Amino acid sequence: MNEPQPPPRPRRARARAAHRAAAGLAALILTAVTAVVSGTSPAAARAAAGPAREGPTPGRSEVYSELGLDQVPGDYVVLVDVSGSMLDDGRYSSVRSALLPFLKGLAPQDYVALFTFGDKAETVYLGHPTDPQDIIGRLPAQAGPSGVRTDIGAALDRGLAELERPDAAEVGSVVMFTDGRHEPAAGSKYPKSQGPAWNALRDRAEKLAGPHELSAYSLPLATDESGTAQLARVVRDTTELRPDSVQNLADYLGRAAERTRARKAARLIAQDAGKGVVATLSPTGALDVGGAGATATLTLTATTERVPLTVTGLKASLDGQPFTVTGLPDRVDLKPGTARRFEVQVRGEPDAGVLPVRRTWEDEVGLTVHGRVATPWAAGLDDVTFEVPAAVKGPEKGLRLRAEVGSPLALPLLIGVPVVVLLAVLLLWLRRDRAVLSGVLILSPALGDGPLDRIVLRGRRPVLAPPQIGGSGRVHGRRFRADDGTRGIVLHLRYSPDGTSARSADAVCRPDDTVVINGIRFTYRPDRDGRAAGPVARGAGGEPEPLPIPGPEAFAVEDDGPWPSAPPRPPAQRDRPPSPDRDRP
Repeated sequence: MNEPQPPPRPRRARARAAHRAAAGLAALILTAVTAVVSGTSPAAARAAAGPAREGPTPGRSEVYSELGLDQVPGDYVVLVDVSGSMLDDGRYSSVRSALLPFLKGLAPQDYVALFTFGDKAETVYLGHPTDPQDIIGRLPAQAGPSGVRTDIGAALDRGLAELERPDAAEVGSVVMFTDGRHEPAAGSKYPKSQGPAWNALRDRAEKLAGPHELSAYSLPLATDESGTAQLARVVRDTTELRPDSVQNLADYLGRAAERTRARKAARLIAQDAGKGVVATLSPTGALDVGGAGATATLTLTATTERVPLTVTGLKASLDGQPFTVTGLPDRVDLKPGTARRFEVQVRGEPDAGVLPVRRTWEDEVGLTVHGRVATPWAAGLDDVTFEVPAAVKGPEKGLRLRAEVGSPLALPLLIGVPVVVLLAVLLLWLRRDRAVLSGVLILSPALGDGPLDRIVLRGRRPVLAPPQIGGSGRVHGRRFRADDGTRGIVLHLRYSPDGTSARSADAVCRPDDTVVINGIRFTYRPDRDGRAAGPVARGAGGEPEPLPIPGPEAFAVEDDGPWPSAPPRPPAQRDRPPSPDRDRP
């Protein structure tokens, strides 16, 4: 029974794509089929396929001809079963008849290794297919006799040896004709259908597949039996081409040849992967766009070596400037490695920018070329992957343009408007980030009992100088809006216990909240009734000075204070410096 074909390797994308092809046997048939599809004769199709103008999509034969595919060598290993069962139903004679057109369709640079196999594998021909009739004449006149066995392993061994030669082509194919399973004679190196000897064959094929394109094709000649399973164990990229009858063998053999040609084409096309169309500009000097505009030259170059390219929807625009660029056709066809030049007109008035004063404007403006890049070969070779960048690359340098721009009324506006905006931003910033403070800031030790300072907050950025706790710092307020819609002022505190910047630390304290900085607890009690807290004392430098600690009788004990029950009592009055009555709230 036929065993399932193993899945192809993902990394062999081109070979996998080649298996989807279904074409005729020879270049003449392919040309005729293409002509029927396109509605023209072969000669007319070739004449209309010039890359400089629109026309019918080039067919497979035209692409192969432009690629010079006949000059690209390929290796063909052909294994023909000559066991006794090949005498049935004229199978062997059908193989001989099918091989002749197959060999005639090969390129002169191709290499053919023809082997027969029965009890053992024997060499029939090694060399280029210069004389197909002579090659066929070297095959045995008939298969058999009856009783000759089928040693597929020996045949694959000889075939791989040919593909391993130093001058082997990069594209190799193994084509096998058989009507039975692997049934070797006694003493064969491959006594069974699997085992260490078969593993060694598979390892050799894997090693070949690294630098080469290696595929295999099995053409079973019997309904029940085929050598596909054995072939697939050795060459992973194996395809079974099962003809309806031995009379159709030539057609299916032609498919194997055509798929090999497609793989050769894919290998050549892959050398242009990532290459596309590049745009350049000239001249490099400044162009005066005043009045009727300016003229520049745009050059489009195809960087490919083999693949023709087409740019459709072609247009250009200048980046960031209200200019128009005209003079480009909608479609441009480029032969590989060729360039086409176009005179483009640049018209318009440049943007005067954020400083529209009257002046001479000169700048290098980037030019973007829009359009979709593709190849006309893609439709004809639907089984080949074309890696063509879809966008035009460049130009790397833009156009240097010059014009008179601006208005005499711009300068007064440019001076006045920014000043007004700056003042408005400053006022908004002062209102939001330097809010006028009110309320009381209570300082106490974070751990244990100790002195207590109450500082009345006034101004936008008062100084912190608690007389009992010591240290220094600053505080400013920033307005905020809570999730519930209420508004308030949050304090941004900076405090140092010894007055040095080395020990300075920052914290943010929300209304009725407490934070700890360097071991000191800061509790913020905002002024909720809006009453003024009295004049703010000023120091010698005009900076607001913190007010002394009010007497304890001026404040009621608050249940939600930062202390567990009642605030710690201040030191004895005799230990404090006298406080003027004006400093009491």
